Amino acid sequence: MRIALLHTNPYYQEIEDLILDIVSHPKNKDLQFFEFHSADFKWFRIRRLFQLRSFLKKNNIDIIHTYHYHEAFYALMAAKGLGIKVVYSSYFYHDDLKACYKWMFEYVLKNVDSIIFQSDVHKDRVIAQYKLNPERHFKLYHGFSPYRFDNFCYNSLRDELFIDDFKFVIGSHGDFTPEHGLMNIMKMIKKLRKTGRNFVCLLSGEQNDENDAYFNDCKYYYLLQGLDNYINFIGRRYDIANYMSQLDVFLYHSDNETVALPVMQALIAGANVVANDNEMIREICSGGKYATLYKSDDIDDFAEKTRMVLNDIEEFQLIAETVQEECRIIFGIDRHIAGLIDVYSKVNKY
Repeated sequence: MRIALLHTNPYYQEIEDLILDIVSHPKNKDLQFFEFHSADFKWFRIRRLFQLRSFLKKNNIDIIHTYHYHEAFYALMAAKGLGIKVVYSSYFYHDDLKACYKWMFEYVLKNVDSIIFQSDVHKDRVIAQYKLNPERHFKLYHGFSPYRFDNFCYNSLRDELFIDDFKFVIGSHGDFTPEHGLMNIMKMIKKLRKTGRNFVCLLSGEQNDENDAYFNDCKYYYLLQGLDNYINFIGRRYDIANYMSQLDVFLYHSDNETVALPVMQALIAGANVVANDNEMIREICSGGKYATLYKSDDIDDFAEKTRMVLNDIEEFQLIAETVQEECRIIFGIDRHIAGLIDVYSKVNKY
């Protein structure tokens, strides 16, 4: 089979890395992958659609694999009449779309040959909401290459951020959006500082224009509560393996995500994870086997669970090393590619 991987948004570094890992994987003997990248691919640029159509015909593509509903829509337009199948890996719910974007998203869901969902929770919810055929769609976890987590360039966070050796380093990773619930983490830090433990909390993530109000609320709370000695805003980190590997505890809160990629990254890196107990988190953490779960929106429980891990950090670190071995298989690139081969084979028979 000849597969075209279409990705037009370089902002999603995890997807860029995934595509690179898929294309360069040595076990892809039955598949030929072709990349089509275009950072300025817009629906109204007809020339781009014809370029994609020409690319598909020239390379005798059997399946186009896309990673955003915009891309899936372009692929459906470009492949019309060519008998080429379209697979769409969905990473978001997109419940807030309006007007033509909402129509475009629903058109994609109804017309692609198959959708790859990021979790069973994600799959079940979307299939029920849009009345899709469950036989044509699949769950497949995002895949990470253990090589990236073993061969990163080490850069000491303590040296970079002037953190004393006697302090625990805890942290999170996720942009400042309500879905990531960074305000919950800040409220937890306010309680945790009363325990007498010496720590610093690193908040890694970007501020984006559409969530300016949320970021300002977080910053105001941070200043009002005097958390400047406990929290560092460090911007978006691109050295994820380096960052995760140096955290004593990785913190996460998710309200409405399809999958928590940072939690998977933390587990693969061998970090202790404390995250809120919702359906999606519980699924990827095997019901709490891989992480310490706290009651969602219960700040007291969040602080108590984080304190529990810090108080017995050596024992929890031993557990994290065992968890790391299992998660490198479950969320590894080898299993992901095996899943892709299975999906492509089934789609090719539709």
